[in-house]
Amino acid sequence: MKVNNFWLLLVITISLILFAFIYNYYLDSRELLYNFYSNQLTKEQIEKLIAKQKEWAWIGYISIPAMILLRSNLVAICLTIGAFFYDMERKTPFKHFFRIALIGEFVLIFVGLVKLLYFLFVKTDYTLQDLQQYYPLSYINFLDIEKLQPWLIYPLQTINLFELAYFLVLVYGLNKLLKNKYWKSFEITVVSYGTGLVIWIGLVMFLTLNIS
Repeated sequence: MKVNNFWLLLVITISLILFAFIYNYYLDSRELLYNFYSNQLTKEQIEKLIAKQKEWAWIGYISIPAMILLRSNLVAICLTIGAFFYDMERKTPFKHFFRIALIGEFVLIFVGLVKLLYFLFVKTDYTLQDLQQYYPLSYINFLDIEKLQPWLIYPLQTINLFELAYFLVLVYGLNKLLKNKYWKSFEITVVSYGTGLVIWIGLVMFLTLNIS
């Protein structure tokens, strides 16, 4: 818990950018885009789409630290509010809750690694939809995604073992920070982070419904 937040953020950012680069390099989506849009667009239109995608690829890389900061801050806010309402905040600086959220981000590094290895060595014959919708160790992998409504995909992806691992990291971090009973930290995390997660899933489902 004494590792500087800046170095945690730096390690996480570099790791996720590296995974994104390797993912884009080895899992080249050029042919997949041709297959996916062949019945909808002309060859010239697909070429323009691919060129645009490459031209703006840098935005995806620089958005990674912004997404990490946003997600970690939101989680830290949830934990801070939870500790406050359980009368356990004890003037604990926000940066300590933020550090717990950052440590939880390492779980997402493993998600990226597992997904990369899966498509490199296990499912080598994949489609564009597979790359976009596959989530390691998730309940959705046991379902036929083509038969699902688009707004159901994200909440079903969220039911996975990595989400459970992330949750337990938050519980452990709170337990060490607040020095309370483990089950009390578990309860605080369920009420605070759990509520935030439900709201986030609801927002994504709402946006998906409106877009589709």
